[in-house]
This record gives sequence, structure tokens and C-alpha cells, in this order.
Amino acid sequence: MSQTVAPYGEWKSPIDAEFITSSTATLGNLLKDERTGTLFWGERSGATNGRTTIMTRTADGVVSELTAAPFHARTRVHEYGGRPFSLGSNFVVSSNFVDNRLYKIDVATKEATPLTPDNKVYRYADAEIHPSEKFLICVREDHTVDTPQTVVNTLVVVRLDTAEPTVEVLFEGADFYSSPRFNPVNPSELAYYSWNHPFMTWDHTQLYYNHLDISDASVKVASQKLLAGEDKSNEESTNQPRFAADGTLYFMNDKTGFWNLYSFKAGGQTELVLQTPFSADFQGVDRLAIIDTKTKAIRDIPTDFQTITSLYTTTDGQDDVLILDVGSYNIPEQVILYNLRTNSFNILWKSSDVEVPKRFISKPEPLTFKTTGDRQAYALYYPPTNADFVAPEGTLPPLRVLSHGGPTGSYSSNLNWNINYFTSRGFGCVAVNYGGSTGYGREFRNRLRTQWGIVDVDDCSNAAKYLVERGDVDKNKLAIVGGSAGGYTTLACLAFRDVFKAGVSHFGIGDLETLAKDTHKFELLYPESLIGPYPAALDLYRERSPLYSADKITCPCAFFQGSDDKVVPPNQAEMMVNALKERGLPVAYVLFEGEGHGFIIPKNVQSALRGEVTFLGRIFGFKPFDAVPIEITNEDAIGN
Repeated sequence: MSQTVAPYGEWKSPIDAEFITSSTATLGNLLKDERTGTLFWGERSGATNGRTTIMTRTADGVVSELTAAPFHARTRVHEYGGRPFSLGSNFVVSSNFVDNRLYKIDVATKEATPLTPDNKVYRYADAEIHPSEKFLICVREDHTVDTPQTVVNTLVVVRLDTAEPTVEVLFEGADFYSSPRFNPVNPSELAYYSWNHPFMTWDHTQLYYNHLDISDASVKVASQKLLAGEDKSNEESTNQPRFAADGTLYFMNDKTGFWNLYSFKAGGQTELVLQTPFSADFQGVDRLAIIDTKTKAIRDIPTDFQTITSLYTTTDGQDDVLILDVGSYNIPEQVILYNLRTNSFNILWKSSDVEVPKRFISKPEPLTFKTTGDRQAYALYYPPTNADFVAPEGTLPPLRVLSHGGPTGSYSSNLNWNINYFTSRGFGCVAVNYGGSTGYGREFRNRLRTQWGIVDVDDCSNAAKYLVERGDVDKNKLAIVGGSAGGYTTLACLAFRDVFKAGVSHFGIGDLETLAKDTHKFELLYPESLIGPYPAALDLYRERSPLYSADKITCPCAFFQGSDDKVVPPNQAEMMVNALKERGLPVAYVLFEGEGHGFIIPKNVQSALRGEVTFLGRIFGFKPFDAVPIEITNEDAIGN
């Protein structure tokens, strides 16, 4: 096949913004009705205009939509959301983002009946339906007095057997609650975990085992046992409690330094499921394995899938099978049935029916590179990939250094259409898992404590330098890009390091003091562990804030922001934009009306992608084939 010679950045690609929003979908919350064999999952795509709908697939393969527009199966508990729907015998209980209410949806008729009062100050998530199906227990977030200090989280009982919505508080007093789960053997037993400020859920949580007094009239707590998290001087994070069919409770705990699997049986003690703890986070990502709970041995299951985002154990005839939400760097997300006896699988549903030739898909290279303090950090490097084009001899590609959000998130090697949007045009992209990222144990995650704006900035800068020194990318065309906390790292890299020639912030943080004073309950005290106590450490907050060091930024910047963002409000972007405009730097600012923390409306997702590639093209001297008009203040200063 002959190749067209064209500069990096100007290659034509079938992976355009419209394709990403119209031909791909995001799946999640995989469930199965064991009586009928029907599968349920949530699906968000361009076809739903960013709305999450509940899909069903019958045992004979008929796929249909359970929740028609405008129903939006999403919740804003903690602002980020949580498990939006659960499955009963012939119904689904789901939160509706439109009005924040819980609904009982009849699977046969698709009729939705409200279970909670018509009051938007209440938000609901993580509903656990009692086996009697007379009630459920879920997380409720009360925004009656809507400030970060006054929002109240509880576990509540919601009746399923009353004509009028009936909600009663069952557990209260902790700052946060999650994952109520009933014991199928003894349905009067319930597990859940909670945590309190200043800890985040990955820092320190408490796991409780409860006996309930259940009658037709009420549900009360009879007794409670703390299984993990009593010693606050020795932090440990416990999460993902699940009961097995025999009544054994399984959960994750990282007291060994890595999340491992533990078990508990009523009347017994908690114990490690394996013979010896794993020195790796036990997350079900990138690796599939089976543990024999009697021998405590682990057996790997080899697959071609690199990411596993949802798992459901079930049966199919006499065979034990798994239903998985899986993918890889070149395989779109899909639901499969995996037979454990035959090691074979069947595809049940694909997130995309459009086949993009693999010659346009970039294969990530795992990187381990040296960073500050003679330590190691990690990244995935996606090289420019487009078999139809080749760059002029002697030239090197521009690089987008990607800083993830969280900041305790992480990148995995799933098929990332947004990354391939750029690599198929001739960009290199490196997704950095800097110190503080999840997936490498508590010690690595704790590197960011009091060091936000230092460790992450060093690691992102050193990832770029590593690829420059290796000869992969053009040192004069380095861009740093990130969203949310990654947007902060982006702006901090520009303010505190002289490495990058352009920056793109998606709903990023410019002023840490404003963040400390104007954020939501879930992350109210998070900055204290990342920076220091506020206001005692006010000088440090300002020292680490890009806004207060805007005079040190010397390169063009673009900002993309949602108008309804409650996590990082628009004033964060606007303060930075104004400061850089006053200094005469080229600045682009795009505000998307109706968007929150992250863009989901297709037209806005498209505008953000096209706007970013156009902006970088103007800065680095090339014109993408799908360039769009974008207003850049002080545009005449580009290149000066």
C-alpha cells in the first residue's frame, strides 16, 4: 500500500469526532436475571445524547431498551455518581438523573413508578433490594442545606410495598456510606462500609457487619460488628463487600500495602483468601484469575483482553461461566460470556458495530521511567499510527502528555478513542501514571500526600523528557493535557517547569485556595492530604497554585469548561484565562452550557476534540484536516 507524505498532525483519519460520539458507547453495571437469563447493563452513547439508558438482552439474544428518554439512569451522589440501578425478580430499581428520584421499573411493561418523594434535594445510589422484595436499602445524600459542610449522607430504607413513597433513615452519623449488601443465606444480615473526613475512601474506611430486626412495619438495627478499620493510626481501605451464595462475605482490604481479597463468615474471623498476600493491587483489571477458596491457590485464566471493567458470575447449563465487560487496546468494549471449563467465550453485545481498520489503532507501549528522587513512575506511550500516511523524513511528531484526573485515578490499556483521534493524525500520546496513581499499591499512591503539584508535575515532565531523549518526539512540540485534577497538573507543569510549549486544561483547577473554599462534600478535605491544612497552610496553597504563578507561564493555553460544573466551577478556568490574557499570551476559552464535570453531550464532546486539535495545530504549525474555527485571544503572539 502506498503512503501519502504529510506532516505529523495533518494525517487524515476515519476516527473523527463524529465517529467517536455516534459509533461508540460506554457500558457498565452488568447484571443478570438468573430466572430468565436476561442481562441488564447501562449504556451511554451519542445515540442517547449522553443519556445513560438501561439495556436488556434476553436469553435468546433479543436486545432492547428498558428506559426510554428522558429517563437517565445516573445519580449525582458524591457529584461523581455511584451504582445507579439494581435488579429485582421482575423489575429494576434505578435512580433518574432528571429528578433525582428512585423508580421501580417493570421489566415486562417498562412502566416506571416513583419510590421516593418528589424532592430534588435528595439523591440516591447503590440500592440493594432485600430478598423479600418488600424494601431496599440505599445511600441517600441530603442537600436540604446545600453546602459542603452541611450535606448529609445516610443509609435509608425505601419501601417497595407501599402505595406512597416511604423512606426512613437506618444508619447515620458517618460522613459517607457505600455498598449495602444482604446475606442471601440469612437476609437479616447486612454489610456496608463507611468513612469520615478527612479520609478519602482509598485512605481509610470502616467495614460493618449488621444484624437487622425486620418486620412488616419496620427495619431496625439489632446489632453491629466492626470487621475492619478500627485502628485509625494504621490506615487501611476496605471496599467492595460481596456475599457469596453460601453466606461468606468477601471484601477488599489494603492493610498489607496492596488491595487483597479477604473473607468473613458469621461467628468467625476475617482471613486472607490466598495463602500469602499479593504484592499487587487485586483489582480485576488487566488480569483474570480464579482462587480456590479451599486450597487458597490462584490460577490465571489467559485471555486476549487487557481490561476487565465488570464481572458477573453465573451458570450456563452445568458449566460455571463469567459474564464480563471487557476490552483491549484494539478491541472495543463488549459483553462476553466466558466458559471457565472450556476457556471459550461468546460475544453477547458490542459497544460499537463499526469496524475501524487496526492500521489506524495505536498500540500502547508500557513505560517505566526514572523520575525525581531516583524513583520510578509509569506510563503508556501511544505512537503515531496511520498506515495511509508517513511524515517527511527527518521530522518527529508532536507529543500530548496526558495527566489523569483524581488525582488518584490511573490510565489502563483499554481502547481509548480520544487518544486514537490524535495518534491517527500523527500525534504521539503518553498517558502518565504519576506518583499517587491507583494500581501500584498504597506506598506509590501515598507519594502524592502533601506533594500535589510536585510529584505529579515532576513525573509528567520526566515522561516527556524520557521520550525526547529516546528520540520519539519533537522537543519543540510538547503539549501537556489534562482534565479536573489532571487539568491542575497541566497548569502546574506550565507554571513550575520549563518543558512544555502548549497546555490544554479541561475543567482544571487554577487556584487551590478557591478549590478548598468552593468544592463539594466528597472532596471537601481532600486538599488537606494533598497539600496541607487550610487555612493554616494558606501560603502553600498559593505557592502551588498556577494562578499565583501565572507570570511564569510562557506558552499558549486552551481551556474547555462546563457551565454547570460543581466539582471545579467555571470561575477556576476564568481566573486563569483572564490572568494569561492580561500577560498577552495566546489563550482559547470554550464554555459548554449545560455540561457538568466532564462532557457527555455529543456536540460538546465533538467541539472539545476538534477545538483541541485545531488549537494545537495553530501552536505547532500544522492544519488538521478537520480543523474548526476557534477564537484565540492574543493569537498574533503565537511563535513569539
